[in-house]
Amino acid sequence: MSKTAAIPFSAGALWAEKGWALLRRRPFFFVFAALAVLGLRWLFDFAPVDGASAVVIAVSYLTDALVVATLWTALDTPGGTGLWGGWRRLTGRRWRVALSGLWGLPSAALGYVMLALSTTLAQPVSMALGTRFAGWALLAWIFLSGAVCCLLLFGALFAAIDTARGETRLWTAGMRGMRAMVLGWRPLLALWTAFVCGAALVALVSATVLGHLGFDVIDGADRDLLEYWINWPALFAAVLALLCMIGPAARQLFATAEQRSLVDGQSESTFGQMAARRLGVALMALATVFALAGMFAIDMSLDLALLGSAGLATTGWALNRSAPAWGNLDSSLWERWNWVAAAALWAAVVAGAA
Repeated sequence: MSKTAAIPFSAGALWAEKGWALLRRRPFFFVFAALAVLGLRWLFDFAPVDGASAVVIAVSYLTDALVVATLWTALDTPGGTGLWGGWRRLTGRRWRVALSGLWGLPSAALGYVMLALSTTLAQPVSMALGTRFAGWALLAWIFLSGAVCCLLLFGALFAAIDTARGETRLWTAGMRGMRAMVLGWRPLLALWTAFVCGAALVALVSATVLGHLGFDVIDGADRDLLEYWINWPALFAAVLALLCMIGPAARQLFATAEQRSLVDGQSESTFGQMAARRLGVALMALATVFALAGMFAIDMSLDLALLGSAGLATTGWALNRSAPAWGNLDSSLWERWNWVAAAALWAAVVAGAA
């Protein structure tokens, strides 16, 4: 029996076609779902943070998981139902669904690390190959960082859907969601690229509109209000498109994952162990690149760069040691996540040295 073929980039177009058909059939259903996501975002924007921004980010992932799971359950109901019907069908599973949103935290953490290191990594490129090339390299790095965050967020949404389908274990739902994301990285990357192009176009239009408004026309609080709301229509369109396509994407990717399990014998356990080892290797590779970049960086001392590199390398080594626990569904939380303690310790050391 031959192995299942990789999901091509063109699958994204198929998801868009099916999502468009769903939107035409139930427009208000998806509009209300998108407004629910954006409404929660609006509440978080105006919430008194007072240094608790990390908590607000975590809560936003929980609410996103609940909205997506409600949408999935409503669409998966025979004959269809509304959002309230989907919410009611989640009775007894809402807390587990909300917790599945915690799988969005790796996206925030990895995105923070990649963007924080971008300037330091770009400086040696600028010195060796010139400012222009370094600018393009930095732009490519930012695009890559966003793509990684986007893919990991899709994994978190798939984990929420898997929990809504009946999975009771948080770890298993996360591994299934991330595995589905890895299988569909090509069309998901195509969707991310389309989003970036659309965002660039909207930013160009927004800048043109604001640039032609003089201070004698609008200023002060009114201008701040316009700058805040001018991009929300495009954000609404992006969220609406995501919610329309998440169902068709999840169905195909979960079906492909189940087929892979039958054909290749790849289960959540083998995927988890492989993911831990590859992420550990990636962190150690990033540590090497960061150490080399620190020799030419002008925004930090070499000692601090080497200290940060040692932290990244140690974290990757600790994660690699935890890989067997990632492949065992019955492992304890400490066995899977003790490497985070190493990362936190090194972060504290680097912060103190800085």
